[in-house]
Amino acid sequence: MKKTAFLLLFFCFGFLFSQQKDDKRYFPAEYILKTSSDTIRTRIRNVGKFSNTKYYIATIMFKMKMRDDNGVETWVEPKDVEYIKITDENNISHEYYASAGRMEIEGGLIEILYEGKNMNWYRFYPYGTGTITKADFLVDDKNKKIINESGFFNPGLKNSLKTRFAAYPDLMALVNSWKTDDDLLKILQLYDKK
Repeated sequence: MKKTAFLLLFFCFGFLFSQQKDDKRYFPAEYILKTSSDTIRTRIRNVGKFSNTKYYIATIMFKMKMRDDNGVETWVEPKDVEYIKITDENNISHEYYASAGRMEIEGGLIEILYEGKNMNWYRFYPYGTGTITKADFLVDDKNKKIINESGFFNPGLKNSLKTRFAAYPDLMALVNSWKTDDDLLKILQLYDKK
């Protein structure tokens, strides 16, 4: 009798913790498909770099596994998504948009890093490449033209900004010392105030 009670308790304990572990891999998400204007609220399976409980960009780069409140699972291709917002394990929201609506390049999702009155800064994640790559693009806000020509290389961003800010020595000094995303954000904010 003791063995039966122990086994039953062991299986119940294992079942409870296996369910919690599974839930930690799914993050709250909402998305809009290109073919619809309805916002779908669901949970998305995270594809982590080292752990599936820590958010990583690979979650949106490949076929995404969604699970609704009833446990029904569906697969969504990144190319079908117009907008997606994922809330990670630290309660931080990550929002991505189809690139075609915001810039001239199609075939990927963008993260908006800055949208100002003169210039926008987008991080582009192409899908369908089989690898995880990203590129930063500066886009003129008025005509939606890409300012930096080389795209996938940060030196291209610096060269484009140096050309654009030739009349502003204070901004040129900041561009020369730029090292982090926060530095570039401050430069773009200062440029909007000119």
